[in-house]
Amino acid sequence: MKNKAPVKKDKIVEKKKTNFKKNISKLQVVKSQNNTKKPVVTNNNNNNNKKQTQEKDNNKNYKTKTIESIETPKNEDSEKYNLWNPKPSDSNKSGSVGNDKAKLSNLQEEMDNQLKGSRFRWLNERLYVSDSKEMFKEFKEDPSLFDQYHSGFKSQVEHWPLNPLDLIIEDLKKIKEKKKIADLGCGEAKLAENLSKKHNVQSFDLIAVNDKVTACDIANLPLKNESIDICVFCLSLMGTNFLEFIKEAHRVLVQDGILKIAEIESRITDSGLFILEICKMGFELIRKNDKNQYFHLFEFKKTKDTKKLKLLQQAAAKNKKNKNSKEPVLKPCLYKKR
Repeated sequence: MKNKAPVKKDKIVEKKKTNFKKNISKLQVVKSQNNTKKPVVTNNNNNNNKKQTQEKDNNKNYKTKTIESIETPKNEDSEKYNLWNPKPSDSNKSGSVGNDKAKLSNLQEEMDNQLKGSRFRWLNERLYVSDSKEMFKEFKEDPSLFDQYHSGFKSQVEHWPLNPLDLIIEDLKKIKEKKKIADLGCGEAKLAENLSKKHNVQSFDLIAVNDKVTACDIANLPLKNESIDICVFCLSLMGTNFLEFIKEAHRVLVQDGILKIAEIESRITDSGLFILEICKMGFELIRKNDKNQYFHLFEFKKTKDTKKLKLLQQAAAKNKKNKNSKEPVLKPCLYKKR
């Protein structure tokens, strides 16, 4: 009996050892699993609270984005103002970046564009706030000013979503009979260039930039009375005396002759008052297009209806009393001081 006891004890020790080894191997497996994906022991209530707050934040962000997109759309007034703001040149984007000479020339070009832009703004504003006689004299003394203005104007038009002159050209192309047309404030005489085969177009501006243009003050045209079928003012009612341009157009137009006007929407303080001002000079409105957010187009006809004219003049006078008398019918395009 004494010899059996130690044998039993040895078996028990060996059994314990094997069990211990098995447990260690199990622990190692569990450890490796835990390393790949660690379970975080948290209170369920805390988890729910965190989820709820996160969901609220996400909803809040979504709502603010939606509200911003509805309540703060693109500022139309600033877009309209930008029609006359010189745009940056895209030339400095091209070319090799590493080349020092290219960098220098791009910088010089950028500075040159800025100078041209500021020059254009100054000239554009001067044309709006000055009398046409004064500007005609000034441009006659220094024709380079007009060149600077029109090169700036040309670069602006390239960035416009629409050029109203193109609409006028398309409209005049539809007229089958040959007409005598006066393009008043013609610039480079694009109207004559596009319609010379179909109509007899005469072009007038402060300076003759080419042989198609006659230099003159628009308030004093070198044309005979009732010698023109259609007068066109495309963004050219610019002087402080622009109503004199309308009077002169009335003088040169034949009876039932057509007056076409395209103007920047932001310049027109009151569309109805503007129409009345034109009509009281001997015109009646045939049609208008004010659907475009940048430009308004008007078409008038020269009339002899004296009764209608008297009524229009009375209505215009009444309207002026109701409105601020200091506010002009057409606002000048002014720039913020930089």
